[in-house]
Amino acid sequence: MRIAVIADVHGNAAALEAVLAKLLRHSVDLLVNLGDCASGPLWPRQAVDLLRGATAFHVRGNHDRALGSASPQHLGASDRFAWQRLDENDRAWLAGLPGEIEPAPQVRCFHACPGNDEAYFMEDVIAGRLLPSKGATAAARLGNSRSRLVLCGHSHLPAVLRLADGTVIVNPDSVGCPAYHDATEQTHVSESGSPHARFALVTLTESIDVELHAATYDWERAAEQAERNGRRDWAHALRTGTSPSGAGVLP
Repeated sequence: MRIAVIADVHGNAAALEAVLAKLLRHSVDLLVNLGDCASGPLWPRQAVDLLRGATAFHVRGNHDRALGSASPQHLGASDRFAWQRLDENDRAWLAGLPGEIEPAPQVRCFHACPGNDEAYFMEDVIAGRLLPSKGATAAARLGNSRSRLVLCGHSHLPAVLRLADGTVIVNPDSVGCPAYHDATEQTHVSESGSPHARFALVTLTESIDVELHAATYDWERAAEQAERNGRRDWAHALRTGTSPSGAGVLP
């Protein structure tokens, strides 16, 4: 079985189109979307249209859940932008997605951490940066699990981790937001280091083979869209895969 894994599109329809086009060239049995589909100053409606039109399994991210709010009044800037450009049906679809799925036997999927769509699973905040956790830490966060393969997103960092019991955990990185600065609680940055649109291909047989992909797309177009919508912090991240020093909070 070959599984295509995407996560954290964040309204970047241009990046998503490029990834979906790449996937057409591969023989894929399942497409899994790990959430945070629309939030961001780009093309939220178009991104949701693409995702809803794809034959895929979807899980709900923390930003998808936020878009189920009755009003955008108390949302952050990126969620508020998306809320105002999506219709009620799309917002309900996002908020109503399951928090966890098993699209195939022994394949477990969630957005961030088991039971918590805002906590990091394979990373810790250390000295203002998001860095890989030790395997034992991730295993403790996972708890008892019979899954051979665990798929997660949220951190916007690519990762493959094999636990002592043989469980393989994969984070494909973000399709549409390659870096961010988070000022909630422990202030930190997450940086993938390049503007590419990321995804993963996982081949599940007697063993588990993982391919992490970085696809080119017109990120200058995406950066210009962010600038038109007043988000120069996003524009910098989209062009460079890094978070500008002193920038506002991307989410």
